[in-house]
Amino acid sequence: LRRARVLCTRDLRDRCVFAPRRAGSGMVCDGLPGEGDPSICTVGGGGLLLPLGGDAEQQWPKEVRIVLYLAGLLWCFMGVAIIADVFMGAIEKITSRKILIHDKSLGKKRTATVWNPTVANLTLMALGSSAPEILLNVIGIFPTFQAGALGPSTIVGSAAFNLLCIAAVCVISIPGGEVRYIKDLGVYSVTAFFSVFAYLWLLVILLGTSPDVVETWEGVVTFAFFWLLVIFAFGADKGWIPGTEKPPPGFTVQPESSKEELSVMEIKVRQMYGKYTNLTPEQVRLLMEYEFYAPHSRAKHRVNATRLLSGGKKILAAKSSYEAGMELAKELQSKDKEMDAKQSANGARDCVVAQFEALNYNVLESVGEVTIKVRCVGVPTGETEVKYATRDGSAKAIDDYEPVEGTLRFSPDKLEEEISVKIVESKGATEDTEEFYVDLLSGPLGMRKTVTVVIIDEDHPGELHFENEQIEVKGCEKDIVVPITVVRSRGSSGVVSCKYCTDEGSAKEGADFEKVEGVLTFASGQQSATFDVTVKANYKFEGTEIFRVVLSDPEGATFDATTDGGSESCILTLIILADESRKHGLNTLTNMVQVNWDSLEMGNATYKEQITSSIFCGGSLKAQKESSWVEFIAHIFAAPWKVLFSVVPPTEYAGGWLCFCVALLMIGFVTVIIGDMAELLGCVLGISPATTAITLVALGTSLPDTFASRTAAQMDPYADNSIGNITGSNSVNVFLGLGLPWMISAIYWQFVAECAPGDSWSLAYPEEALKYPKGLFVVKAGSLSYSVISFSSCALVCMASLAVRRKVFGGELGGPKTSAYATAVFFVLLWLTYIVVSIMFEGD
Repeated sequence: LRRARVLCTRDLRDRCVFAPRRAGSGMVCDGLPGEGDPSICTVGGGGLLLPLGGDAEQQWPKEVRIVLYLAGLLWCFMGVAIIADVFMGAIEKITSRKILIHDKSLGKKRTATVWNPTVANLTLMALGSSAPEILLNVIGIFPTFQAGALGPSTIVGSAAFNLLCIAAVCVISIPGGEVRYIKDLGVYSVTAFFSVFAYLWLLVILLGTSPDVVETWEGVVTFAFFWLLVIFAFGADKGWIPGTEKPPPGFTVQPESSKEELSVMEIKVRQMYGKYTNLTPEQVRLLMEYEFYAPHSRAKHRVNATRLLSGGKKILAAKSSYEAGMELAKELQSKDKEMDAKQSANGARDCVVAQFEALNYNVLESVGEVTIKVRCVGVPTGETEVKYATRDGSAKAIDDYEPVEGTLRFSPDKLEEEISVKIVESKGATEDTEEFYVDLLSGPLGMRKTVTVVIIDEDHPGELHFENEQIEVKGCEKDIVVPITVVRSRGSSGVVSCKYCTDEGSAKEGADFEKVEGVLTFASGQQSATFDVTVKANYKFEGTEIFRVVLSDPEGATFDATTDGGSESCILTLIILADESRKHGLNTLTNMVQVNWDSLEMGNATYKEQITSSIFCGGSLKAQKESSWVEFIAHIFAAPWKVLFSVVPPTEYAGGWLCFCVALLMIGFVTVIIGDMAELLGCVLGISPATTAITLVALGTSLPDTFASRTAAQMDPYADNSIGNITGSNSVNVFLGLGLPWMISAIYWQFVAECAPGDSWSLAYPEEALKYPKGLFVVKAGSLSYSVISFSSCALVCMASLAVRRKVFGGELGGPKTSAYATAVFFVLLWLTYIVVSIMFEGD
């Protein structure tokens, strides 16, 4: 009947209608295999490229073919992993492009990536890590625009292995009972929701809205969900979605970090860990890698895992700089605690000092008595005593003032004391201006421990001006408190005041100095007053910056017209000098950081480097000499692939885009071979394509991700790169891996293809042919629906378990070893349950 192009209707089995082939139906409508067509592993059958031996190969002994196809499939898995990592290198080059931006919240310039990390992970990075699975579906629709035998099941099988088995490996990979938790819960929550919704959506379109058929709107909506996922994840990353927070801005150690950024990070590290230790440049670098850690990208972990499996050039050390920095930080913190304890045991006191409130007092002879204030800076733990006494200057005791001496007592409840000195008026005699001194003699004393009292004979409020019109401060690793002294000269009668404030210059408020403003008041006879300005820890190693302190609005007095600002105001310029002594050390640190990042480069700059790396185990002759025999054997097996893929343009060309395009084409080529090889092996073993997809193909394509996630779990301080990326990848696999080819096929079948009764499409799908006589894109739910239901159920249980672990142990990964291994076994059992259920319902 098939050869005669005859269609028998469902209701009239005994009556057949002759339907000659219509011109234009072509391969799409008339190229589908039928019941009588040979299978891929029998004589007359075949895939797109295999078997290479044709019908002769199909007659080889079954055992020989099983061994041949299994070995070939494993070798092809290695090949696609290698070229996928070349592809990932191009993606890393594209998405890691950085620019220098001015961060208003930090008040500094900092290095930022052009690509948002979340968007990069869900688009190009996801495409790179799942390229074989996605391309298996895209290529599988050609030339008949039908879903491939392996494609959809591979997507679901890969998702199950990723979430259940890779999560199990990550849970038990954390050393020493430590935990790793997902830091960006907002993005994780979005990807976790979509990772389950994506598979439930498959059930909706295959069982609900249009059973066994994918209509155009369903394909378009499925693909549109991919962009919706990216938008929502980006919004969560930015803190735009309720319940999410935008990550605080900050510096991270990157190869593009400027010297200015490295200087800021160095200062903070020295402030945190240099209390009792003179840190070496290498220690500073490790502590910076720890405190300002920039997580390795998904691409780096994936490439490093593949190179470990294939004897390639390693890009990540066995122990990360973060781990080394963390160990050093713990060691220094322990040392600081010991030193603090020793100081406490030796009776070290709190930082409490007593000092005069002002350095100068002007008084008239007729004032009778001058009151001098002494303040305690800091809060004493008990009673603190400070002795004081007057001292002659040009003014003499008895004749000009009455000498005093005594003891001031400060306590937590009493932080201010006064010293009163009586002034002796010389009646009937004219005297020059004279002064005497009051000294703080013993006890915990501050910088202002001597005050000058000037006895004057004129009744004038005086003029205000700065003691110095220009102050230079040399930047250092700590904040500097600069005392600013305002002097009252040519009289001190009555109470006077003025306002003061800081004013930006090249130095910026908040970043370089702390804003200060207020009112400065002079008591009658007070000759000077002081307030403090704080200069922030200086990160400059060259150049200078300035800002100003301005006096304005005097009341009861005037400004000295001869000073900067004239009679309207008074201006002090504060100059922040660069610490030139740090320049050499910072250059050394910059070189050390750059060398460390150079070792992480995934791509090669030239074809020469690329070919050399493909020939030698470990990427070079030196590395080959240091390689183990296991690494060397792995390199021998992978060498043909490495040499073949060395023709891909290096990542340095065209910003990585040329490498991206060529590598994508090569992944497609190897994926075609994998598809044919997997179908041949499954056919010879008597395994259905669906079972082959969820087991052999899913495991083979996901193996590099397993090692990559394990390394990320061990090396990264958080679980985002190991667990967080799984949910994102599983979502993308459906929306992009199935959404794109299904959208293309659905559009083609609805608007281009025109089938007729008698075409092979009508014979293959008789029920659908009755409803859609011109043809439509058919995807049989069948066993796929049971596979999706099984996976979705297991996924919900798995993610609930991870949430419980976060609540109980403080993180999704790690924790007590017994619990970690129990969780891992449970996850593997869930995966086995998924496999068994999928196979059990395969015939339905």
